[in-house]
Amino acid sequence: MSTPTPSRSGADRCPGLLTPFVSADGAMVRLRVPGGRVDAATLLEISSLASRFGNPDITVTSRGSLQLRGLPDPLPRELITAIDDLGLVPSGPHDKARNIVADPHAGLDDLVTALDEELLADPGLAELPGRFLLAVASPGGPVLAEPWDVAVVAPPLPEPTLPEVRRRSLEGTAQVVADGRAVTVPRARAAATALDVARRFLAARTDTRTWNLRDLPDEDRADLLTGGAPLEVVAGDPPAPGPAGDDLVALVPLGLLTPAMVEGLREVAGSRGSSQGSSHLDQRIVVTPWRSVVVPGGAGRAEELAAAGFAAAADSPWTVLTACAGAPSCGRTTTRTRDLAREAAPFVDVAGPAVHVIGCERSCGHPARAHATALNPTNAADVVATQHEKA
Repeated sequence: MSTPTPSRSGADRCPGLLTPFVSADGAMVRLRVPGGRVDAATLLEISSLASRFGNPDITVTSRGSLQLRGLPDPLPRELITAIDDLGLVPSGPHDKARNIVADPHAGLDDLVTALDEELLADPGLAELPGRFLLAVASPGGPVLAEPWDVAVVAPPLPEPTLPEVRRRSLEGTAQVVADGRAVTVPRARAAATALDVARRFLAARTDTRTWNLRDLPDEDRADLLTGGAPLEVVAGDPPAPGPAGDDLVALVPLGLLTPAMVEGLREVAGSRGSSQGSSHLDQRIVVTPWRSVVVPGGAGRAEELAAAGFAAAADSPWTVLTACAGAPSCGRTTTRTRDLAREAAPFVDVAGPAVHVIGCERSCGHPARAHATALNPTNAADVVATQHEKA
């Protein structure tokens, strides 16, 4: 039986820098950060631009992207130029196509970089829909639970010097996985093989309503991955907030990265730079698809980042509570979803089911994992009751 084409009105409306989406609170842009890899200095500049031109809070999306809201419509040329100067949009035509999620391990950076560079080098891949998702993961990695289309799966490399990374990236193998099938290729060929699947997807789609591999008819999916063998994909759990070895996983409540939180990251990154003999804020931070950030070397700074607004402990209610933007940011609802989530936070069961508070059936920003939805709750008690009903 063929998979029917989804009932959609047309092309996806995912925003980019060059294609903002206008909501009730103004224009909204999304900045793709492949694999969530970003340095502290860039994040600080983005926060400064958000405060200057719109809503000062940066929204961390479920794909590890960074979203700015409340901007003027049309966007000021100065804002576009400033973001471009940060190197966040290396190709205008590919603005919405650079959707790469990845496990936060630094030993996968070579594959994230290769996917991004090879995608940018092909003008045809700029036609990928904004919902088409590439993934990079270690075997059994948590990012494999996300709704990706094509994944590259490989053991993380050790963290040697840069020349050593380049040498080692030419060694070993990786799996490329798509539509329940996998093929093993040299690690150095993994990005090219994954993007070949994306090219076949573009050749097979017949209209702009087809956003993902799963939208294609069964017969068109059969030949997307040459030589692929059936594979059952197993995914681990997202990293819990708190120390993880030398690193720190810091959850971003409601996905809102406030200026105070960015300043907290700046201070941690700055102190690490000083201890390493550098005054530059060039330390890598990883923005994850689980609305958290991984701070390398930050395990001993949990209290500081918690004081800045992060959730840095595994028993935080924000591990199970999320919400869409809601009113007044979104014109589709009058429910102040985020306010209700904040009111409900002290009363939710951290060991219970996840709850996503929404103002309409679109359920924007919902987590990929199983969750209950609190649709248009009238008070915090409704949110808590939704969790109990799901339990």
